[in-house]
Amino acid sequence: MNNRHVIDCRELWEKLAGRPDGLKPVHLWLLAHDINPADVPLDSEIVIEDSAFGLVIRYTAYLRNEDGHRYVDPDGSGFAASEDRTAILRLAPDQEWLTTTGGEG
Repeated sequence: MNNRHVIDCRELWEKLAGRPDGLKPVHLWLLAHDINPADVPLDSEIVIEDSAFGLVIRYTAYLRNEDGHRYVDPDGSGFAASEDRTAILRLAPDQEWLTTTGGEG
């Protein structure tokens, strides 16, 4: 795997949604990394890159309240509250999912 790989979530959804298994392989891949697929915004990117800890997945995740519901960002953005998160890469993604590879971000 090169330095940096990007998965555009919306582009991936558009590519896979009409297939028989649809997004199931993507959901299983996310779950294998302890990432809840429902917490990853459709209009976001998943970035796989090298770090001091080895290859990691950087992604944005919706935040949930104590009842498990998403909530509006209290800072007044009008959008769902979210934060950037990192997970250690355990299993490489399907190459077909990648939007761009290599280079710096």
